[in-house]
Amino acid sequence: MGRRADGAAVAGLLRGEPRRHRALRGGVLAVAVVPVVGAGLLLLALLLAGRGWRLAWWGPLGLAALVLLGSPWWPRGPELVEDRVGLLADAERERLSDYHALLGADHGIDYRVVIGRELGDLDRFAVDHFRRHGLGAGGDAGRGLLLVLDVAANEVRLEVGHGLEAVFVDAFVAYVEARQMTEFFAVGRVADGILASTELIVAQAETAEGEVLPALAGSGGAGARMPARLGEGATAADEAQVVIADGATPHDVLAAYRRAMQQRNDNPELAIYGRETRRMLADWVMTPAQMDNMARSLAGCPVARELTAADARRVVLLAPVAERRCPPYFFVREGEAWRLDLAGMMQAVRFGRDNRWRLEVGALGPYGFGFEGMALDANGYPVVP
Repeated sequence: MGRRADGAAVAGLLRGEPRRHRALRGGVLAVAVVPVVGAGLLLLALLLAGRGWRLAWWGPLGLAALVLLGSPWWPRGPELVEDRVGLLADAERERLSDYHALLGADHGIDYRVVIGRELGDLDRFAVDHFRRHGLGAGGDAGRGLLLVLDVAANEVRLEVGHGLEAVFVDAFVAYVEARQMTEFFAVGRVADGILASTELIVAQAETAEGEVLPALAGSGGAGARMPARLGEGATAADEAQVVIADGATPHDVLAAYRRAMQQRNDNPELAIYGRETRRMLADWVMTPAQMDNMARSLAGCPVARELTAADARRVVLLAPVAERRCPPYFFVREGEAWRLDLAGMMQAVRFGRDNRWRLEVGALGPYGFGFEGMALDANGYPVVP
């Protein structure tokens, strides 16, 4: 359904939150420090033994030293992202691992990825891998997800643990794979496809937040398998236009945008888009799932305020500040018509892991007028009175 990987769908997944970087630094520090501590303990044990100290003292100390010395090299369980064929760049694999670790911390979901070649029957492989490694068994029973991609068979499967079957039903999993993930795979953006799909998984998990789903650990085969469409190429964009009356207001343009998303119209040349937005979207991936999500978001986001620049050439529409998942929308007047400026929004509006929007104040440019007097915290999130 599109062209390049949609940064809008992916940018909201990795926010660079301070907690993530602290966790990563802590992991690196532990790997470096633990062997040093072990070496120190071993040296102390040898000195004590040389001075004639009894075994009851230096024996356990020496054993602890050996354990610490060897700990970085003890066998570990499967990685969060196991790429057996080198399909992902190192940076992409790290991005996925970082975000999936945060998914576990925020929602208690153990999400793993295996990319391989000639894995055999994908359904059986997924169930066996799930059970063999006890995915989802470390916290709440059965709260595991396993994405398996076989590049030789060109197939993908998302396996769902027992504890999540009520949240991620087969129809939802098939929708994520067909309408989001494989749209990116088709244009060679595997990592972006996985990340964009995880965004839908997070949204679905949040709808069930707090629900108790008792179940046995492991997986019984819930999920969906389908063609991965690797390298298939982009499909042609929609050519349908939107009809909008002369003299349409920014409110009218936003309503037309919502209708276009409801109709899954991915035409990058829609008359409601500004010049910079059309240029940006010409090389963009816009998946059916993204358009469905946008339509739902717009339906649930009322406009509370309209702010106009001093030269009357730009407008910002704002939802109530308390509606933290309803971002501001930017409009620019080109000729005699108002156009939606998604390109300007992409520069200035960011989203946290919980999909709350924040501002990059330095990137607001000509839209700064819309946020004068708005209280922001240190990270650019509006402060709710």
